[in-house]
Amino acid sequence: MPYGLPEGAKALSESLNASREAARGLSTSIENIQRDGVDVAHQQAKQRQIAKRQAEVQKQLAIHKALAEYRNRKLITEEEFKLKVEFVKKYGSKDWEEVLKIKTELEKLEKAEKAEFEHDLKEIRKVQFYCFAVAAMIAWYLTWGYK
Repeated sequence: MPYGLPEGAKALSESLNASREAARGLSTSIENIQRDGVDVAHQQAKQRQIAKRQAEVQKQLAIHKALAEYRNRKLITEEEFKLKVEFVKKYGSKDWEEVLKIKTELEKLEKAEKAEFEHDLKEIRKVQFYCFAVAAMIAWYLTWGYK
């Protein structure tokens, strides 16, 4: 009797073995997923530490830049004061007022020139955009438009 109790027991045994193999494979997959999760957590922790260090470095750099800017401004202020004292001694305070007016005019001219440059640059960019748009339309027409 090939289909009796021994065959049923054999099929059940094979089924149980297959179930055990599947369970082992499933547990291995779960372990791998858990390891991957731990790896991702470690990587994120490292990235947070790196970001923290970079923020500290940026903060220190900002402080150094601020100190350098303060020194530069202080030197300029001191130099302007010395120039004022020497100029007033030599030419008088009325002429110093004239120098300050000239300085203000020069600053206004520089600001106006910069504004004109920015305006011209904006116009050039606008023309470049139109050229690229027209070139794209021509390329599209030559490639797909007349078919």
